[in-house]
Amino acid sequence: MTPPKKGVSIIDKQLPSFGTDKHLEASIGKQVRLARKAAGVTLQQLSRQSQLSASMLSKIENGQISSSLRTIQLICHALNITITTLFKQHDKEVEPTFIKSGAGLTIERGGTHKKRHYQLLGHTVGGPLKVEPCLITVSSKDYEFPEFQHQGVEFIYMLKGEMDYYYGTKVYHFTEGDSLYFDSDKPHGPKKILSTECQFLAVICSNSIA
Repeated sequence: MTPPKKGVSIIDKQLPSFGTDKHLEASIGKQVRLARKAAGVTLQQLSRQSQLSASMLSKIENGQISSSLRTIQLICHALNITITTLFKQHDKEVEPTFIKSGAGLTIERGGTHKKRHYQLLGHTVGGPLKVEPCLITVSSKDYEFPEFQHQGVEFIYMLKGEMDYYYGTKVYHFTEGDSLYFDSDKPHGPKKILSTECQFLAVICSNSIA
């Protein structure tokens, strides 16, 4: 008997970034504003102390422009803070990802086939925790899934249709509204699709440092 094909978890894929390309500017601007207010300094006062226009400082605080290193040095010197102060929160701040219906990123995974469609609905950028929410649609009862096994935890929520889902040696019968949360280091995956169309949400979480 041929062993089941191993699936490749999307958690290990190199994926494009979601969100805005102005995240860094917004993060720096926020830190400048916080530091200025903590020092009790107005925009006009900071303008005089840094020799930068109040208009430019306002745009920096609102994340509207990218600052040169020289500009950042002038601001930090005027506020008596280190340059690293403006960057330390950047990796901690993650903007929300809003995906319109049907607009998720189509991706490939182990055993990908025209009868099975994956839409990535977002993913974390940086940090120790990786989270991958994915909408999975299967349009054939005859489709055979590969076996999945990877680090982390996973959450499955049934949106439409009916299927049998296995985890280790157990099989769970899914209908609309059913869910399953589990450690994903054991073999798991859909065992049999029982309806013409089947759609479910899978959320995979893992530690990127592991």
